[in-house]
Amino acid sequence: MIKSRHSQFLLYTLIVVLFTANFLNAGGKNAAVAMALCVIPGGGQFYTERYLAGVAIGSAELALGYYAYKYHREENFEKRNSMLWWGLFVFGYSLADAYVGAKMYGFELETDIDRVSLKYSWKL
Repeated sequence: MIKSRHSQFLLYTLIVVLFTANFLNAGGKNAAVAMALCVIPGGGQFYTERYLAGVAIGSAELALGYYAYKYHREENFEKRNSMLWWGLFVFGYSLADAYVGAKMYGFELETDIDRVSLKYSWKL
């Protein structure tokens, strides 16, 4: 029986990764898989091959979690709650970013400046 919460979280994360592993090579990027991988800090961004965003979001989530734990141990509950709210915000942003990244995966925007024109008209 797993007794610590840390071990339970790691087991849950491993189960999610193993469950979604068969979707990883499905050709496109599945938005549900990208969002499920957000339980790992930056996982959804790495899945959609946005590595810089994955490092930034993962680092922010880990740092906020560390400081929330630190302030909890120091019994500074006001700062702890602030860190938890910021962590929730970053996690929500991570979910939204992973969803959009999976939906837009493979979409390339190419503009041809010669074909773009602006037309002004004056009505008197």
